[in-house]
Amino acid sequence: MKRTKKLIAFFFVAVLAISIAFANGTAEKETAGKKQVISLWCGWPALEDIFTRAKADYEAENPNVEVEISTMNLRDFEQKLAVSLPAGSGPDIFITSEYIVPMYVNAGLVATPPDNISDFVNANFDSLVKSVNQFKGPNDNEARIYGVPHIGIARVQYCNKDVMAEAGLDPEKAPQTWDELLDDASKIVKYDQNGNITRSGISLRIFGGGSGIGEKFMIKLVQAGGSFLGRTADGGWKANYNTEAGVDALGFYLDALYKYKVDSFEAKHDTDAFVNNLTGFYDRELFPVTIIHNTAPNLHFATSSMPGKVYQGTVYSTESYFVSNSSKNKDLAWDFILFMQREKYVKAFFVEQGWIPPRTDIDFSDIFAKYPEFKAAYEFPKGYKFWVYPPLVQCDEIITKFADRLTTAFKDSSLTGNRTAMKALLDELAKETNEILAEGGILGEGPVIAPGDVIEAPENLGYKF
Repeated sequence: MKRTKKLIAFFFVAVLAISIAFANGTAEKETAGKKQVISLWCGWPALEDIFTRAKADYEAENPNVEVEISTMNLRDFEQKLAVSLPAGSGPDIFITSEYIVPMYVNAGLVATPPDNISDFVNANFDSLVKSVNQFKGPNDNEARIYGVPHIGIARVQYCNKDVMAEAGLDPEKAPQTWDELLDDASKIVKYDQNGNITRSGISLRIFGGGSGIGEKFMIKLVQAGGSFLGRTADGGWKANYNTEAGVDALGFYLDALYKYKVDSFEAKHDTDAFVNNLTGFYDRELFPVTIIHNTAPNLHFATSSMPGKVYQGTVYSTESYFVSNSSKNKDLAWDFILFMQREKYVKAFFVEQGWIPPRTDIDFSDIFAKYPEFKAAYEFPKGYKFWVYPPLVQCDEIITKFADRLTTAFKDSSLTGNRTAMKALLDELAKETNEILAEGGILGEGPVIAPGDVIEAPENLGYKF
């Protein structure tokens, strides 16, 4: 009887062992056959084709990996990111701006890059893009690089040579001052019999997404000698646009709309107007260069450095690849980001989409030979100024709210020429800005002693062309 019990026990143990071994073997086979998945989100659908090509190449080299690419319009992307990252359900990789990411870095939602990534960025990117991409996370004693730069953008002025020539202007001479710009625009603008604009002299950003409106206003603000935010003696931040420079910047828009009448809310705007000869000038990034060449090959146009009042200057901003702290495949995510840094993809973003790669180790002379209009974003007059996004968690909220109020101001023709009323409006907006800064504990005391978001443009960014 005892022997029988021992045999039964032995049989049970043996069966259990075989079952466990079988289960482990099955699990290993399933694991071996199961692909690792990494996801990438981007707010620029036009870039999807290049990402899809890179995905196919990466998966061919790494057959056990699947890359999921999701592109969506920018506003949807930013909203989706704002919900998913704090919930831990975001993508492995996301591409966003230096004014969006500080809130996520500060909250510990962005992974710090390994040393090989930091070394790669330090060795191969221009000093400007590195300087404006320093952020401080919860465990950082000082600001550091958190992502791999994807683009670095200096806005340029687009000049339609055809309408300039038609208006009797020298098509090779871009306006260099506000007075020249408004004078040229006044010669280009056309109206119908009811006084409605049929061709604007200049296409201004006066409606649309808040960040775009705010950003384009910063161009005029820096040209007027101002800055959006300033630094105080105690190291704090303060609104600095409720100044004479701020009034000049707002006044430029109002004068263009209601005094010179070279633009209107009803006129066609932006690249669509430009390629159809319905405007003379507008400010934009470089991506319209490829659009114009592809959709309007017979249009004669140029890009140039921006005009100015006190200074010539523009806005400079960046977008970078970041890895979510919640990613379960961080090493794989960084590996794919490095894969995207191969020259053929970097150049594809540039030549196909006008997406400026801030890489100093790659020779872009072939691209500049094909599209000389790109050079205006690389070569700057002496004394040129850049407005850059301040590295603050509150930056996006401040600029979005400011831009919403600005849109309303653009529609108020009674403000035109009334500097007292414009200053009062900007004082009111500055109060709201300062309240946001105070809530964040960074509102400075006392007067502004230095601009917090305006820098001298580098004489040489180090690019090979």
